[in-house]
Amino acid sequence: MSGYLRQTIHWGVLAVLLALASPLWAHAQQEGTYPEDGASVEGAPEQIAVWFDHGMRITFFEVRGPRGVVELSERPGRDVVDRFEARPVTTLEPGEYTVKWRGLAEDGHSMFDEFYFTVR
Repeated sequence: MSGYLRQTIHWGVLAVLLALASPLWAHAQQEGTYPEDGASVEGAPEQIAVWFDHGMRITFFEVRGPRGVVELSERPGRDVVDRFEARPVTTLEPGEYTVKWRGLAEDGHSMFDEFYFTVR
């Protein structure tokens, strides 16, 4: 077998192995939020949510507005979910809100992010 053919087979096998292994390297990604990041909504939303393309165990979820931390009806738990949503205990007043979350993806990676919205 020539050196060129051997090298071609080697690179071909390597390419196949990398293609098969790439899903193992995939990390969970945030797919969306409600309200959408940066949105200005008319009236207070009844729920606040974040969702992912893979399972996530949410370990922290906080909504902060003009008067500080917003009390929510749901708290993060031990369950792996692809969507976490919480309802504010009281109606959100007009103003800017920041939602921060942390979680542990099924692949073991710790993740965090935040999003913002404004209630008019």
